[in-house]
Amino acid sequence: MAFRFGDFVLDPRTGSLTGPEGPVALRRQAFRLAEVLLEHAPELLDRDTLLDAVWGHDALSPNVLPQTISELRHALGDDAHAPRYIETLHRRGYRMVCAVERIDPGTPSAAAGTTPGISEPTAQRPRWRLPAVVGIVIAALLSSAHWWQRDAHWRWLHVETIPEIRRLIETDLVAAWRLAHAARQRAPDDPVLEQLWLDVSLPVTLTSEPEGATVAVRGYRDEADWLALGRTPLHDVRLPLTMLRFRVDLADHAPIEVAPSVLPAPDAFRLHAADEAPEDMVFVPAGPVRYLLVPAELPDFWIDRHEVSNRDYLRFVEDGGYRRPEFWRHPAIEDGRELAWEELIARLVDSTGLPGPATWALGTFPEGEGDHPVAGVSWYEAAAYAEWAGKSLPTVFHWWRAAGLGIAQVANFSDILAASNFAGRGTVPRGSLGGLGPYGTYDMAGNVAEWCANPAGERRHILGGGWADNAYQFRDFDAQPALERRPGFGFRLVKQATPVDEGLLAEVLFPTRELAPPVDDITFGHFARMFDYDPAPLDAVVEEIDDSHHAWRRERVSFSAGYPGERVILQLLLPRRSQPPYQTVVHFPGGDALMLADSREAGLLQVEPFLRSGRAVAYPVYRGTFERRVQMPPGPLAARSLLVQQVKDLRRTLDYLASRDDIDNDRLAFHGLSYGGWRAPFVLAVEDRFRMAMIMSAGLSAAPLPPEVALHNYLPRVTLPVLLISGRDDFNFPYEQSQRPFFELLGTPDAYKRHVALPWGHLPPGYTEVVRELLDWTDRWLGPVSAVALAARDGGEASE
Repeated sequence: MAFRFGDFVLDPRTGSLTGPEGPVALRRQAFRLAEVLLEHAPELLDRDTLLDAVWGHDALSPNVLPQTISELRHALGDDAHAPRYIETLHRRGYRMVCAVERIDPGTPSAAAGTTPGISEPTAQRPRWRLPAVVGIVIAALLSSAHWWQRDAHWRWLHVETIPEIRRLIETDLVAAWRLAHAARQRAPDDPVLEQLWLDVSLPVTLTSEPEGATVAVRGYRDEADWLALGRTPLHDVRLPLTMLRFRVDLADHAPIEVAPSVLPAPDAFRLHAADEAPEDMVFVPAGPVRYLLVPAELPDFWIDRHEVSNRDYLRFVEDGGYRRPEFWRHPAIEDGRELAWEELIARLVDSTGLPGPATWALGTFPEGEGDHPVAGVSWYEAAAYAEWAGKSLPTVFHWWRAAGLGIAQVANFSDILAASNFAGRGTVPRGSLGGLGPYGTYDMAGNVAEWCANPAGERRHILGGGWADNAYQFRDFDAQPALERRPGFGFRLVKQATPVDEGLLAEVLFPTRELAPPVDDITFGHFARMFDYDPAPLDAVVEEIDDSHHAWRRERVSFSAGYPGERVILQLLLPRRSQPPYQTVVHFPGGDALMLADSREAGLLQVEPFLRSGRAVAYPVYRGTFERRVQMPPGPLAARSLLVQQVKDLRRTLDYLASRDDIDNDRLAFHGLSYGGWRAPFVLAVEDRFRMAMIMSAGLSAAPLPPEVALHNYLPRVTLPVLLISGRDDFNFPYEQSQRPFFELLGTPDAYKRHVALPWGHLPPGYTEVVRELLDWTDRWLGPVSAVALAARDGGEASE
C-alpha cells in the first residue's frame, strides 16, 4: 500500500517518494518519519512515539526529530508557519494536515498529479514523454534498491547487532566481543560500534618464542570454535576484559593451551620442540614470585600438567615403593621425635592394612578411579614418590608461580574456581572440569590440595584446596602435619634443569601482621598538606569536541596542574538526556590507564551507566596514565610522589568543574575502579567537595609503604557515604585479609557505608548487578536526575 498526499506519492515497498517533478531523494530516517506520519494521519503523534518508531529511542542526538521534520518539510516544499503537509503542535507533537489517500501503487492513479480513476487517452500523449517516464522509473528503481540495501545494513547493525552486543555485555563479555569483532568486519567505521569495541576490549601485544606461532582464542568457559588472531608477534590485538583460553601452535613444536592473565602485560608464549617437552608436563618461564611476603627468583622449570593419578601411584606401589628405603630420605618427625623407617611404613597403609594411600583398599584404588588424583597420602609418601619418579615436590614458590599467583600478571578473574572441584563429594577425573591455569596446568584449584616441599615447623605447606574445601582456599596459605593423610590431600611434581636452590627449600613461617594504629590528627594534618597546592589560574582550554555519539558529547579540556610544568587533560562527557546543571561523577580508572597510550581509546563501560542516567562524567588523565605516562623509578618514594601528583590532578579537576555553570558542584560523586579504587581513600580523606563515593575492586595492600602514604592512616579520615563493590574471590585483594579490613577501617558511619561482595574475581564478568548497585547509590545520595530537567529537554525536541 502506498500513500498519496497533495502532489506526492510515497511507496514504502520501493522506498520511493515521487513528486510533480519526479523522484525526491530522502535520507532513510526522513523517509521512515514520513511513512509513520502518513500511516497515522490525521492523528497527532507525540515525540516518544515518533522516536521509538523511527530511531528506536536510544539512538538519538538531542535535536534529531525536529531536524528531520525540517528536512522533510524542505523536500516537500512545506512551510512550518503555514503548513500544507506537516503541522507542529508545540510540546505536543506532529501530524499530517493534508488529505492522505491509501492507494495501490500498481494502478494508473498511483502516479503523482493524476486523478483517481481517470487516465489520459493514449492518442493524446506526446511520444517524447515515454523515454522520460522510463528513465524516471529506472532511476527510481535504482534509487530504491540502493536505499533498501543501505536500510537493511543499518537495520542489521543498529536494530539487531548493536542492541545484542549491549545485552551480551551484561552477562557474557566474550560473546559480546566476538559479535563486535564480527560486526566490525562489515561496519568498520560506525562510531557507536567503535565505542562499544573500546568498551569490551583492551589492546594487547602477543609474542612467542620462537616467533611465527599461530594464536587462537576463546572464552574460558566457552564451547564455541577457536577464533584465530594471527601469527606472532601480534601488536595491539584488542581482547575482551575477561578470562580467556589461548591455543598456540607452531610447526615441529608441541602445541600449548594456556589461560594467562594479560594485565599489565602478557608473558611471551614459550614453545618447545616436541621431543624437548617432558611427557604431560608444562613449562613455566623464569621470573619473580612472592609468597607470604617472601620474594623469590625462579629459573625455568617444568610442572606436571595434572595431579599424580591413582594409576600413576599404583606403579610406584607395585615397584616396591613402600619396601625400598632409598626413596624415603626425609626423616619423619612427630612431636619432636624421629620415627624409625619401619614405624613410619607401618602407619602408611590403606583401609585394609596393605601399603598404600588411606583412600585405597586391598592395595589398589577404587574401581573406575584410575584417572582420579591419588588422595589420602602424607607428605612423606609424596616425597618418596618424587624420588622414585626422578622429580621433586614443588617449593611453595614454584607452586605459587605456576598457579599464576604472586606474580605481576596475577589473575584479574576467578573463572578457574567455577571450573574446579570445590565443596564436592569426592575427587573427579583430572582435567574433567576444565580448570586450566596460566601455563597449562589443570586442577591447581581444588580436587586435591597439593603438598609442597617447604616446612613450617613440623608441618608442610599444602596449597590449592581440595574437593571438600571452599573455593577461596585456592589462594589461601596452609600447612598441615606431614603425616596427615586426609582424603583431599594429593600432589604434583616439578622438574628443572638445575638443582633446586636450598634457599627456596627453607622453612616458610606464617607472619603475624598487625596494622599500626592510625596516626593522631596533628600528624595526619602534616600528611594531608602533601596534597595541597598554591592557588593559580587554570588557563583552561577546550581543545577538542566530539559530537559523534548519540548519547553524550565529549569535550577534551586541558588546564594547569597543581605542580609546575604540567597540564591536566580532562575528558568531560556531557549527557544528551538531561539539562544542565549536571550531577557529575569524577572517575579514577583501573589498570587500563597504565597500558593505553591515548585516553580516547579507553572504554567507557564503567561510566556509561551514569551518562545514560543523565549525569555528566569527568574523566581526568592523571599523571602516570594514558598520554601522561611516565617512567617512574622504582621505590616507595617515587610511588609516593606519583600518588601526590594524581590527587592534585583530581583536586584541580574539581577546581575546573567549579568554573563551569553547567556542572552542579553541590552534587559531585567519586568513582574509582581497582587502581583508582586503591587511590580513593587518599582523595576522599583530603577533599571535601564530594557528596559520596563508589569504590570497586579495592582493598588493603600487603606492600609495605611509608606511614605518610599508608592506607590505614587515611581510611579512618574518610567520613562521607561510601559504596564498596568487590569480588568475593578476588585474588588481588582477598576478601578476609584485604577487603573486609579496608571497609571496616573507613571512618564513615555504619549507616552510610555499604559493602557488596559478589561472586566474581577482581573484575566482574557481567555488569547487571554492578550497574544496579551504582545507580541506586547515586540516586540515594545525589538524588535522581531532575524530572523537570528531563522533561525540559524532551519537550524541546517536540518543538522547533
